[in-house]
Amino acid sequence: MCGMRKAAVFLLLILLVASLCILSGCGGGEEVGEGGKATKEPIKIGVILSESGPNEPLGKPERNAIELFVERLNESGGIDGHSVKVIIKDDQSDSNKAQQAAIELLEQEDVVAIIGSSGTGPTLAIKQEASKRRVPQVCMAAGANIMEGDITWIFRTPPTATEAGKKALEYISEGLKVKRVGLLYDTNPFGTDGKTVLEKLAPDYGLEMVASEGYQSTDTEETIDTHLTNVMTYNPEVILVWGTNPAPAIIAKKMKDKGIDLPYVGSHGIANQEFIKLAGDAAEGVVFPAGKILVYEKVLEPGSEEYEFIREFAQAYRSKYGIEINTFAGHGWDAILIITEALKRVGPDATPEELRDEIERTQGLIGADGVFNYSPQDHNGLSPEDLVMVKIVGAKWEPAE
Repeated sequence: MCGMRKAAVFLLLILLVASLCILSGCGGGEEVGEGGKATKEPIKIGVILSESGPNEPLGKPERNAIELFVERLNESGGIDGHSVKVIIKDDQSDSNKAQQAAIELLEQEDVVAIIGSSGTGPTLAIKQEASKRRVPQVCMAAGANIMEGDITWIFRTPPTATEAGKKALEYISEGLKVKRVGLLYDTNPFGTDGKTVLEKLAPDYGLEMVASEGYQSTDTEETIDTHLTNVMTYNPEVILVWGTNPAPAIIAKKMKDKGIDLPYVGSHGIANQEFIKLAGDAAEGVVFPAGKILVYEKVLEPGSEEYEFIREFAQAYRSKYGIEINTFAGHGWDAILIITEALKRVGPDATPEELRDEIERTQGLIGADGVFNYSPQDHNGLSPEDLVMVKIVGAKWEPAE
């Protein structure tokens, strides 16, 4: 009877130890679960996007790309067995909401990095909080002023207003061979930053900015029509529009309605199908600077690393969402790529400081927007060679001649 009691106690102890092992994950610690999925403690990354408000056409494809990237990464085992968890917040294209979202992510979620935002104003608000708390931020906004002051903790994926502005002015000067430029710009941070860059650089290309008229993102069609009329009184030879939808599309439609037969050159802020959808037939012939992603099949060598990278991204995005990739989806894809590739190199347990240092060491990283090379002095990553001029022909994107 005593022997039976001992055996029962021994069996109970074995069952207890086995149960504890299952609960604590002992026995070697599984790195990857069934189907190659990550099973360790997730790595948390905060994401702040403009999924509503004026920058909605930017924020939605960015979210699509980020979620698709993370889904594919986690299905393949994550980072050394750790899944990546993105905590996404909508800043509604509002700087104050972006700042509050950043505070919540940094104080409540213990994120290792922040991606965001879609627009220049919200990005600057996030920069303030991320820098204060010493957490790396990868933004998807193009304003040159984002990189003014302390850039220790912030990196970017899209080309800057300076790079895009140079490309647009070069096209006007050498491609269109005209000199008198009429500028319409959004008075938000993206537009005013572009205005500053364009007015400063125009003389370098032998161009005269004969008119410069600001509009608000929320202006009515009638108000925007008035701004266009004002610019036309100065007899420009080309209309240059620096903003994001819907206003640039409204300007294109007004030009067509009024029979204004001047070249329309836009900013990289219209590099999505939303502009074509909103402008309709008036989009025909519009030219703008953008990454090679929009016309990669015609400007990159088939089989090259850049070509194959974008092709795989395009196929995965189309399969998941039933739509084509655009510039802003590329910004989102690259933002999460840059962070996760740095984590792979430095290790999933890296502190925010270690991750920041590793992002800064990024060299030759092929992305959707181009080839990224960061340094202590340069947190922009791209060069003017990563941009091309794109023309809308038959509601499709083509390389501009």
